[in-house]
Amino acid sequence: MSNKKNTTIFILSALALLCLLTVLVWADADDPQAIESITEGVSTRFNASSIAVPNISTVTAGNVSQINFTALSVTKAWAGYYGEITGRIVLENIERYVFYNWTSTEPKGEIYAATDNSITWASIKCFNETDTGAINLSSQEAKYGIDSIDVDGIDETFNLTDHIAFQVGTNPIGVDSCPSTYVYGAAGYQTTHFSNVLLTDAATLVFTTIIENDEIDNNTDVVGFDGVTHDFQLLLAEDGHDGGPEDVTTTYYFWAEIE
Repeated sequence: MSNKKNTTIFILSALALLCLLTVLVWADADDPQAIESITEGVSTRFNASSIAVPNISTVTAGNVSQINFTALSVTKAWAGYYGEITGRIVLENIERYVFYNWTSTEPKGEIYAATDNSITWASIKCFNETDTGAINLSSQEAKYGIDSIDVDGIDETFNLTDHIAFQVGTNPIGVDSCPSTYVYGAAGYQTTHFSNVLLTDAATLVFTTIIENDEIDNNTDVVGFDGVTHDFQLLLAEDGHDGGPEDVTTTYYFWAEIE
């Protein structure tokens, strides 16, 4: 089924699975580091045929009846990634000979993704929708084919400023300072875990998610949208609109900063 057909009948985001992210952190590095390896899993989307076609068997000539509908439509602007992350803090020389390393199966920190593979981390800051520079709400929605009235636009999705404080390299991101949102948990909408935050280096939009569990001294796994525990759930913008590049995939680059 083509994307054009799918986009008329679904409400759920296209959800692609990242089974495992492995992070390498250099001891002398301040900036987020490129993900060392990615293992992709199965990518799925909602199946329209799983919904039985409803009917009304009491249509009667001469009657005027009220009828209310709930319809579904897939987003044309977002994709989702979820999965696990393990991390290594390393002591290595320039030739990558290992002097020592420390492995964590439940690291804390952040995962970053952008369509540009070169981020100026020293310039990272909160995304500002009204910025007069190149990166603002208007330019980014145009990039992803989003109309200003779309209910799944960037500002309609990242409609909160509700996240923990964290550090990106040497730049502190203050609590509740950036546009943010929460990805659904097993019970539906929630505002406790799987926080997503919008950042920028003034040249590229950087999609960010907080690794779970983010509580100090708490390594309890967090249950995600599908009833299974995940370390992260990340929203990424993607143009799948009619008349646009809906049948063309987008390349995203990934970084992480762990502790």
